[in-house]
Amino acid sequence: MKHEKRYRSTTKFGKHLMRFRILPWIELLLVLGFFAALGWAIYTYAIPFFKNLGNGVYTCQKEAPTPPPTPAPTPAPTHDPYPDHALYGADLKSMQTEIVVPEFQYAADVSVSGDTILAVVGNYTQDGTAAFVRLLQYDVKTNTHSYLPLPLEYKSIRFPVMNDRWIVYFDSAANGGGRMAAYDRETGEARALKTVHTGLPKPVLWKDTAFWIERTGQNRDKLFAVDLNTGESATLALFDGSSYALSKPCVFDGTLLYVSPEGSLTALNVVTGASRTVPVDADYVHDPQMNADGIAFLDSDHARTGRILWYDGKRTVEVVTGAVDFALGDGFIAYSRFDKNYVYYYGDGTTFCTTRSDETAMFLGAGGNVIVWMDVTWRDKDIMEFMTVGERQ
Repeated sequence: MKHEKRYRSTTKFGKHLMRFRILPWIELLLVLGFFAALGWAIYTYAIPFFKNLGNGVYTCQKEAPTPPPTPAPTPAPTHDPYPDHALYGADLKSMQTEIVVPEFQYAADVSVSGDTILAVVGNYTQDGTAAFVRLLQYDVKTNTHSYLPLPLEYKSIRFPVMNDRWIVYFDSAANGGGRMAAYDRETGEARALKTVHTGLPKPVLWKDTAFWIERTGQNRDKLFAVDLNTGESATLALFDGSSYALSKPCVFDGTLLYVSPEGSLTALNVVTGASRTVPVDADYVHDPQMNADGIAFLDSDHARTGRILWYDGKRTVEVVTGAVDFALGDGFIAYSRFDKNYVYYYGDGTTFCTTRSDETAMFLGAGGNVIVWMDVTWRDKDIMEFMTVGERQ
């Protein structure tokens, strides 16, 4: 039997084969399209969503982007919080001047009168103590000085104060006591005001009147006022066994400020005689000083734990704790703390240290725009220095 060869058609099979060859490409294109769509969706919706969500803002509708407002330019930080203070950023070394006194080894009792620094100067004597025998007058504008040999009956000139006409000083014996004296700058004459039997009273001066507190008995002190033209005196207050007699009075523009025997801060008008109690917020007042802006004082007898306080007529504020001495200038309070000097501007409460890092300083006094101290880094000789600190401009 004859067999015929049969051939299976490959047309259908070829179609399937073709389908298998194209399918991977189609799948690849679909995958790429999917990821492209996903990326577009993330970029268009997801990123803005999370960004706004992080800023606390979200809107469901896509809005046309609004350009952010242009912020005002922010000045670069200058680290200059008090640019109008004379001491901010100052070169202390260039601002400070040494007072050279070659003829004398020791100085004491510094005060400032206008542009003049007053101090007493002297040398050792045979008994091993210093005698202050000249009044030093130093002009801070010209950096020149002169000596005034005030008449002495005892050993030393102490606590000189000066105005346009008078210099009042205490002529002190070696162990205390002596006489209160006045020097007339117009005539060059000196006169004794009162004999003092004990202690070293410190005078204050206003026009033609001097004031001081003096021990006159075993337990009694008196606040005196003396007319420098006539020599007449008056007793303004009696301190019987009161420790407030140790507080030094001050006088400014016709007002005598002192602590009464009962401990209240008292302001006495020396022209009218009227007195009033100053309502400072303090349990204890010592050594008040006054100017046109207010009153500075201590709340202790120069104790290390005490404070300097400032009263501006309305409120009492603390300047510093731990300062034992101070002086009031034009717009500032100068004081010493831990062998460094500071200037406190009571107008805005800022404080500057005026002592260089390589120096140890002892505060001596201040007034006007000047602060005076002694460089005690070494003590072979008293070295006084001063600088103009200025009021806030």
